[in-house]
Amino acid sequence: MSTIVGVAAEGPIDQVLLEPLIRAVARERAGVTWPVQPADVYERLHMRPRGHGGVYLAVKRLVRVLHGHPDFPYAFVIIVLDRRTRRIQQKIRKLIAGKDRFVLAIAKEEIEAWWLGDRVNTLSWLGFREPPKDTRYAAPGYLAEKDREPKKTLNQLTELSPRLDRMYGEGNLDLARDFSNHWEGKVRLSGIESQCPERFPPFCADTAQAFRRRPQRAGRHVQWTLNLD
Repeated sequence: MSTIVGVAAEGPIDQVLLEPLIRAVARERAGVTWPVQPADVYERLHMRPRGHGGVYLAVKRLVRVLHGHPDFPYAFVIIVLDRRTRRIQQKIRKLIAGKDRFVLAIAKEEIEAWWLGDRVNTLSWLGFREPPKDTRYAAPGYLAEKDREPKKTLNQLTELSPRLDRMYGEGNLDLARDFSNHWEGKVRLSGIESQCPERFPPFCADTAQAFRRRPQRAGRHVQWTLNLD
């Protein structure tokens, strides 16, 4: 048996990076000892739109589906946006008000800031012991959450990495997936919290609470199945 958690994010990079994070929060903050399966809501809903507008449309449809089909196979849904989507955030907050099967998480800049916040795993994945001199990541007092361009920071680091053959650019799904695989089971939540103190701790706390409040049976979260295809 496993717990399926829906993920509504702006793009596939967000999805692959969130998977090890969600499992780490479940294990370390909520005491979950059974498998957790983050699932892309767009696939279940047969939707293609992405971006913040696509997230809004997906959440709007999910609210309707969960109301009509409470046994829908998501224990809860995590919605992830960045801070530049304030109008969409307000609309989504209205949609999910009073509904405990939704968690709204806001990355202050982009989700790559949470990636960079885990300095130990970021550096080991890149093949560095310390950040290369004269890079943004090596700046004294660097704080990932205050990095206004985390994608550029990753691009600079991947360009210099001795183990990678490509650069991150404005977002590289293959590299994000490679890091996600490296990250699995090794996420340092406390490190990210210290590097992203405004937005990441609420994500951890709200996600852990959502795991704890789902119905349980024999020490496991109850999981149902419903085919809407």
